[in-house]
Amino acid sequence: MPDPKILKILLVEDDLEDEQLLGEAFMEIQENRQWCNWRSASVVSVGILADAIDCLQHDLFDIVLLNLSLPDSPTLLDSFLDVHVIAHNATARGVPIVILADQADENLAHRLLREGAQDVLVKPELECALFARSIRYAVERQRRAQPLQASA
Repeated sequence: MPDPKILKILLVEDDLEDEQLLGEAFMEIQENRQWCNWRSASVVSVGILADAIDCLQHDLFDIVLLNLSLPDSPTLLDSFLDVHVIAHNATARGVPIVILADQADENLAHRLLREGAQDVLVKPELECALFARSIRYAVERQRRAQPLQASA
């Protein structure tokens, strides 16, 4: 049984510099107690789409942070759609997905949100407080939506 006070994050990021920056952001968020509902975060990092899908099929996560430009995915949208299908099967419990975009693209962001992404964040513009809030809100929205989806 997972500890409800530990936020379990699947980070799908193939750029080592970005992964390191995100790791530093997680530490700052934790030091400033910006998780609110959780004592700490446990991060599992993978660099390719296939590993992300494998993780989602074999473990439970509270949220997926997904960089779309992965070496084993043909298009940005395909990366999201492949993870979304697995993240919303019965085993994964409808894990929310927050997109970590390399650059702003309003058209792609709107499409991703229509397809089910909880949020789209542009990595170069990322601030810790907003990042923490986006993650908290995504997890809470998904938790509130689950009973509604189950009863429908």
